[in-house]
Amino acid sequence: MLPKEEKIKKIPDDKQPGLFDKEDERKRLTKKRRFIYLALILTTGLSLSFWIYRSAKNANFSIKIPSINLPKFKAKSLSIKTTANISLPKDSDSSWSIFLKRIDTDSIIYQHNQENIELNSVLTKIDKTNLATTSAYTSTLPQGLKIKEIIQEDTKNFSYFSKITTPSQELFLIIKTIDPKDLAQAKKSLPDLINQLYWYSLEK
Repeated sequence: MLPKEEKIKKIPDDKQPGLFDKEDERKRLTKKRRFIYLALILTTGLSLSFWIYRSAKNANFSIKIPSINLPKFKAKSLSIKTTANISLPKDSDSSWSIFLKRIDTDSIIYQHNQENIELNSVLTKIDKTNLATTSAYTSTLPQGLKIKEIIQEDTKNFSYFSKITTPSQELFLIIKTIDPKDLAQAKKSLPDLINQLYWYSLEK
C-alpha cells in the first residue's frame, strides 16, 4: 500500500513575509534617513547663522566716502573776494577811511583809519532818505538790494554813507577819502571797493 499523503499545513497569507512588508521597511528607512538629513541641515544652518551674527556684531564696518573736489566758479562781473584783505585804491596821496558794520547785531565787519564819527546821527539821516533807484557806486552789487546813500563832497574831500539791506542782514558803510591826488579817479575806485566790502561781509 502506498503511504498516505502527508497533509501540508497551510500558513495564512497575512502571516507570510511578503513584498508589502519589505516595501514598508524601505519606507521606514527612507523616512529615518530624511529625518537625519533634515536634522543635520537644521543644526548646521543654525550654527552657521549664529556664527555669522557674532562675526557681524564684532566687526567694525567703516565706509569712507571719497571726497570730490568740485571746480570753483568765479563770477568775473562780481569780483568776489575770498580773503580778509580789502584792496584799497592805489593812491598814495589820498587817505582812505573805511567803516563797515552790521546794524542788527552791532558787530564791526571791517574798519580802516576810522575817524570819530557820530554813527547814530549819520544813520538817522540815512533812514530819512529815499531808496536809491540807481547808483553809480553800487552798480556792481547784486540786484534786489535796498540801498540808501548820502554823498558829501567838495573840491578836496569825498564822503560816502550808505545803508545796504539784504534778506539776511543790514549793513552800514562809511567811505571817506581826504585830499586825493585825483578826486575823479578816487571816485571811480569806489564801486570796486564797495563790491569787495559787500562780499566780505557775507564771509564774516
